[in-house]
Amino acid sequence: MTAFAHTPSLAPPALASPRVLPLLLAATTPVAIGGLVALHATSVSPLVAVPAIVFGVTAATSPALYIATAATGAAPPLAAMVRAFGVALGAFGIALAGLLLPVAFLSLSAVAGSTSFVLASAALAGAGVLGLWRLRSEIDAARPLSSAAEILFAIWACATAGIAARMWWGLAREVLS
Repeated sequence: MTAFAHTPSLAPPALASPRVLPLLLAATTPVAIGGLVALHATSVSPLVAVPAIVFGVTAATSPALYIATAATGAAPPLAAMVRAFGVALGAFGIALAGLLLPVAFLSLSAVAGSTSFVLASAALAGAGVLGLWRLRSEIDAARPLSSAAEILFAIWACATAGIAARMWWGLAREVLS
């Protein structure tokens, strides 16, 4: 036994869970990205709008994915699907947290507000793609997807990304005008 065997963890017990921290990052990093956009804008609405877009679009479109996969007979149990969405949101949060400091550095050193918006857009898109990839792999791990379910997932992912992009563009027009 080593001297470090009984050293207590420095992390609070609630954050020690490997599931809590990624979801906490998923909840807070969109606010930070929104804050970076708001710094160059005349409105503070991005602080609320970015998390609303992330979680609103997820909440609105996730039932459609489950229904579509159930229609093909490839849906995992509902609990596995909920877990897959939780893991995917956590992956989104971790990816966005990793991109936050570079985006903050570039955004705060940028002169134009549009630069900050483009950087925030790229960070959200990159984290979104990683989150979708993780969602697909979690669903497939719970129950392998048929080729029809694979096509439906791709259609759902494109539609979900399109809805989020449309809402993000609406925010951009408001903030950058």
